[in-house]
Amino acid sequence: MFDMRDGKPVFAFFAVSRTGNRGAVSMLESAIDHLTAAPAEGWVHVFTVYPKQDARLAKPRPRVDLRNGGPIRLVLWLIPMCMLWRVLKILRIAPPPRWWGRDMQALLESDVCVMAGGTTFTDAQKFKVIYNVACAAPAIILGKRSMFYSQTMGPFNHPFNRFWAKWVLSRMDVVVPRGKGSYEHVKDLGISNPIELPDSAFTLVVPREVEEAIRAEYRPLLEGRTVVGISVNTIVQGKCNALGIDHNGIWVRFIGYLQERGYFVLLIPHSMRPGSKSLHNNDLVPVHEIYERLPSKENIHIVEKHYDCKELRVLVGLADYYVASRFHSMISALCTETPVSVIGWGYQKYREVLAEFELESYCRDAAELSYERLVEGFERIVNEAESIKARMREHLPEVQARSRRNHEEALRLAVLHRGK
Repeated sequence: MFDMRDGKPVFAFFAVSRTGNRGAVSMLESAIDHLTAAPAEGWVHVFTVYPKQDARLAKPRPRVDLRNGGPIRLVLWLIPMCMLWRVLKILRIAPPPRWWGRDMQALLESDVCVMAGGTTFTDAQKFKVIYNVACAAPAIILGKRSMFYSQTMGPFNHPFNRFWAKWVLSRMDVVVPRGKGSYEHVKDLGISNPIELPDSAFTLVVPREVEEAIRAEYRPLLEGRTVVGISVNTIVQGKCNALGIDHNGIWVRFIGYLQERGYFVLLIPHSMRPGSKSLHNNDLVPVHEIYERLPSKENIHIVEKHYDCKELRVLVGLADYYVASRFHSMISALCTETPVSVIGWGYQKYREVLAEFELESYCRDAAELSYERLVEGFERIVNEAESIKARMREHLPEVQARSRRNHEEALRLAVLHRGK
């Protein structure tokens, strides 16, 4: 646990992990970069979805600790304890935080609770609605200052999703929809004063030594080659399979097309859980299936080593061209001026971010996945590479400046909490 005597702000993050889906990880790590740095020098409790995996794989960071924020722990322990504390607090007989165990103590001592899951309360993922509620419930029950970092929200057409989204979001101090589409959905829900901001991953800080180390590691493999990076996505795979589209077969054929034309293919699982056969947040499974079906194993490399989100950003930037299905690998391409063609799920979330760079026409929905579409999209980014890079250079500074407001709002809420 932290020594709270230094009087610095304390934040509790939910719906995240420090390993697993590197997209959500990059949102969290960006927040840690800014909230723990001077002058704020805050502390961050990460209520992680994968406590055991994070403890094993995540690199320790100063002023950051891990707490168990898995779904079962939330529902069966943390939420009931919050309810008990609330009752005892009303009766004025609540014991001090240190009596409640380490997870509850961390929560009780936090100034602000932040939900940073990436995609929240959307009709396309109704199975996650109760988990979204569970992540926000401790803050609501305890009366903590709370916010949703920039993320995709809505649509809210399904009554079940709409009810719970409104119940939760109306109780937040700050709600940050990611992109104009999400902003309109939240406004339509009746939430007052949402703030539309870019994803916090745009402000991820990549130290120079990390960039130099990755470049040195991959120089012998990639030097002198024209590299195409590819990130597939188990969610896109599932949606394609449901539509009768041979997801893996199409990628096999497309990679063969690249190999025949002399490109070197870098398969980058942007969400992976080493040692797990589960498809959830684990793109290694389809990557291996695709690789095994390739007629030729020449001019291709699978990135299987466990890299953190900052190292992966550098890896994406090593490619000359990128074909992305993982959302935050697309953001890494935008941040590294790497021409990118996108095949996404939840079409809205990809397009509204690409629109910030005037690049939304380079995105296709999973339902449109075909060999012909992949080739068409790839040839377009090759032919228009300089124009794409110019738009990235033009818009990135403004996008990053607006993205920083996520962290500024969290710090503002901490000040308000301490001034109550």
